[in-house]
Amino acid sequence: MAERIRAERVRAELMNAHRMGRRAFARHLAAAGLAIAAMPVLARKAAADEQAIYYTWSDYNTPEFFPAYIEKYGASPDTPIFGDNEEALQKLRSGFVADVTHPCSTMTTRWREAGLLAPIDTGRLENWADVIPTLQTLPSTHVDGAQWFVPFDWGQTSITYRTDIVDWQGQEESWSLLWDERYKGRLGTMAAAEDAWWCAAIYAGIDVTQPIQVEDIAKVRPLLEKQRPLLRFYSADSTQVEQSLASGEVIAAMTWNQSPLTLTNQGIPVKFANPKEGALTWSCGLVLLKNAPHPDRAYALIDNMLDPRVGQYLIEEFGYGHSNARSFERVAAEDLTARGLSSKPMEILSRGKFAGPQTPEVDQAVARDYEQIQAGF
Repeated sequence: MAERIRAERVRAELMNAHRMGRRAFARHLAAAGLAIAAMPVLARKAAADEQAIYYTWSDYNTPEFFPAYIEKYGASPDTPIFGDNEEALQKLRSGFVADVTHPCSTMTTRWREAGLLAPIDTGRLENWADVIPTLQTLPSTHVDGAQWFVPFDWGQTSITYRTDIVDWQGQEESWSLLWDERYKGRLGTMAAAEDAWWCAAIYAGIDVTQPIQVEDIAKVRPLLEKQRPLLRFYSADSTQVEQSLASGEVIAAMTWNQSPLTLTNQGIPVKFANPKEGALTWSCGLVLLKNAPHPDRAYALIDNMLDPRVGQYLIEEFGYGHSNARSFERVAAEDLTARGLSSKPMEILSRGKFAGPQTPEVDQAVARDYEQIQAGF
């Protein structure tokens, strides 16, 4: 009975996943003591089927993401899901079977060095020529003349704020808003170091595109300590943040592109800031597994994900950018603006800061520091 109840809770969480957003969903499950451990059963079954196996995030597995693939093969790929990059890596290392998976670019080095990946022949991808050049050459994704990662979605971590309440006093938009004493108790930030620590580092003037040094970590900690008493909450739930902004409980919070879109659609006067110091920019995408059981269908799947039709759906429904520049031509200018995007995506990407891959030691130190700050140590 306990296992049945547990399974019902997992299914309920999955139904809520799209509304929460993929990374918030993963942390929400962890906080509830749940996991996606049952998902490998789906993958083991799928390995014997004909369709490609696409190991992906919880809200990237609907038919709208696979129009070209369905046209070619008559059905969607099989889509076992994971909760975060680290979970996916560890399960693949333990023998989990898939053709293609969907990590973020900063994970590429670890996955390649773990012997999991095969280089991708971009000559087999009809849509590759339309991929935004900056995204084709992200750090660690093109090594020794080989392409190891095909960018798919990208976005930014910035501040969503109430335009009817926040007063910039004639100054440019800045990360300083999340340290503004005037709004003590009405500010929010993310519970995850992978976003919040790096945004604080950008505010501190650290070049996050380069390897982080010990002295950089020491420079960020005082900022986070200063911020803690000003916050209403640290949140792992996008829905909580959006509801707090809608009610006015908080007037500014760290979010991804999806939150201002959701709030604007509700008629709430918000804006996704373009901080003068730069927003944290990220990209996730597709990698080809070395032992992919369906390599031809894997290539068809990767090329499908670059289709402008998929890009239009991603932009309009999720608020994230797509790697194909032609996707932006399919979306109205006002809809792009509402999502913090532009018909000229390079304008957005050029202002952002892509965090470079770091050593496991740095990742652990950053996570440890941020956990201690939240706990009040």
